[in-house]
Amino acid sequence: MRKMVIGLVCLLSMYGLFLWGCQVQPQGIPSGEPDPAVWGEAYPDQYASYLKNSEMNSTVYRGSVPIDYLELYPQLKTIYEGYGFSKEYLRSRGHVYALEDVKHIGRPKPGATCMSCKSSNVPGLIEKYGTQFYSMSFDEIAEESIYSISCLDCHNPSGMENRISRPFLTEAMDKTVEPPANRSSRDLVCAQCHVEYYFDQDTLEVVLPWEKGLKLHQVEEYFDEMGYADWIHPRSGTPLIKIQHPEYQFYLGSVHDSINLACVDCHMPSVQGESGESIPSHWWTSPLNHMEESCGSCHQDLADIRSRCEKIQEDTINSMESIMDKLVNVIEGLAVLTEQGESQELDEIRSLHRKAQIRFDWVFAENSWGFHHSKEAWELLDEAHDYADQALELLNN
Repeated sequence: MRKMVIGLVCLLSMYGLFLWGCQVQPQGIPSGEPDPAVWGEAYPDQYASYLKNSEMNSTVYRGSVPIDYLELYPQLKTIYEGYGFSKEYLRSRGHVYALEDVKHIGRPKPGATCMSCKSSNVPGLIEKYGTQFYSMSFDEIAEESIYSISCLDCHNPSGMENRISRPFLTEAMDKTVEPPANRSSRDLVCAQCHVEYYFDQDTLEVVLPWEKGLKLHQVEEYFDEMGYADWIHPRSGTPLIKIQHPEYQFYLGSVHDSINLACVDCHMPSVQGESGESIPSHWWTSPLNHMEESCGSCHQDLADIRSRCEKIQEDTINSMESIMDKLVNVIEGLAVLTEQGESQELDEIRSLHRKAQIRFDWVFAENSWGFHHSKEAWELLDEAHDYADQALELLNN
């Protein structure tokens, strides 16, 4: 009964936000305008909250304060050895820093495709250059990209409704055999970028591996059938996948998703703007930074909610750290056998290594430390432990 009441409250809250959103009147934003300051002249309250994204805030286990993951978790240098993430792996800052950060990132950039989700100039550039955009020089497109992620990425200037500005999401939705049920633009604007993806090896176009479905096991099957690997680990010889940031996919099927809460319900709650009017916050931060607005409409004991969230994240991190140690041991053991070239079990151990690492990475690369879908996080980490243990057992025999 309590869950039903909570669900009803949340649905009513969502409906109220929806009705409010329908009342926003377009203010003559020029078509294709990438500059958020121009939008801010028409919508000053929303723009003021958007500017808060420049603030770097930390929660106990997450946040937007810069962190060097390779320094925090030195095992990653071995886990990602031979790939760019072993050279530099920094925690993302706020959306307003996306363009600046990708321009200065230390990892190799295969082409302009690396810019696909980093600038509000990109929709116009894709329209200008077509599919050639992805294989163009990164530096050339970087010069044409002036503004970081902002209004045009998610809104149609003529009507202010949400829009899909990245064609690769639309293509993926058309191809998948299991399209997510009951999704709306309130989710999909986030799904344009907060997903696992890869670059086509010939065209460098962004591809979302959704043909068999959106969850990890289906994505893994897709990659296995096509024989795809992002790289081959130089010492273990294992063909590996580097998962990106599958927040949207990870969230599907969670407790909050089951009552039809969308990303924006928690990350863009209704707040009072500087003019005194109620607006959806455009400060895209952890709900833990404004729990009264984000969580308070459904939960009464916010201290308990914070404690439960942090406990989920703590348990998830502890499990991941243990798996990191096991993966390092698997890699080092495989390196010895690979050098000897004598084991008949190399392929089997490498297969177990690949399975363990992709499950670990699905949870590690997802930006909630398990909170978006704790049940799935722990199930995948348990599987990762199991595959790593099987590999170690074979190595030790």
